[in-house]
Amino acid sequence: MIGRTVYSYSKAHEILWKHGHWKFMLAPIGLSVVLFVVLVGACFGLSSLVSDWIQGLISNWYDLPEWLEYIWLVLFFALGLGTCYVAFRALVIVCYGPFLEQLSIEAEKVVKGDSHEVPRSIPEMIKRPLLMAFVTISFSLLALIVGFLFGLIPLVGAVISAVCLFPTQMFLSAIGFVDPYLDRSGLSAGASFRLMRKNFFSIAMLGIVGLLITLIPVIGWFVGPTYSAAAGIVFAILITKE
Repeated sequence: MIGRTVYSYSKAHEILWKHGHWKFMLAPIGLSVVLFVVLVGACFGLSSLVSDWIQGLISNWYDLPEWLEYIWLVLFFALGLGTCYVAFRALVIVCYGPFLEQLSIEAEKVVKGDSHEVPRSIPEMIKRPLLMAFVTISFSLLALIVGFLFGLIPLVGAVISAVCLFPTQMFLSAIGFVDPYLDRSGLSAGASFRLMRKNFFSIAMLGIVGLLITLIPVIGWFVGPTYSAAAGIVFAILITKE
């Protein structure tokens, strides 16, 4: 599990720097930053609305102290960040669509020695990422709701929610980067998802490393999605060879 993740990111680093394909970082940078700001702002706004709504319900029976109101807001903001991060990654991969074809060809040359991919039109390149963006964001919202419901159970519920929600969100944040190669390999969306589900923990680990890179101030915001895109392609090549 960890070995494949390390190999995927080491090859991603080789593809981007040793083979001179760092230029794939340039085009989506501006859009990535805009998406990041918009989604975090939306997350904070939605968290504030939900927090105020729940506090309004509770205040019918009990007056919450001011410090607890802030804790509610922080809690909902933290829960919402997972879904915002998944949405960010899903939408970024759509933006990468026109560049993934060449990046995939270069990744195959590095990992397999050659490439037999046939170039496709831009609409064909972004159609599947759009579908995966819809699926991953929908599942992420569902996971968020289930995690919130578990969180209502005192003590145990919060632990269950944290243990289950984090790897699920990391898996969902990474599948959009693995699927493009599976799509170009001829797998349907259903077949691709089943294959990725069999590698749930490995792909979740791929997402965790991508998150850690993205958390590097400034630099990570720019290079994180591109590293994940290259590593996702390498990982997809590995699991299709098995």
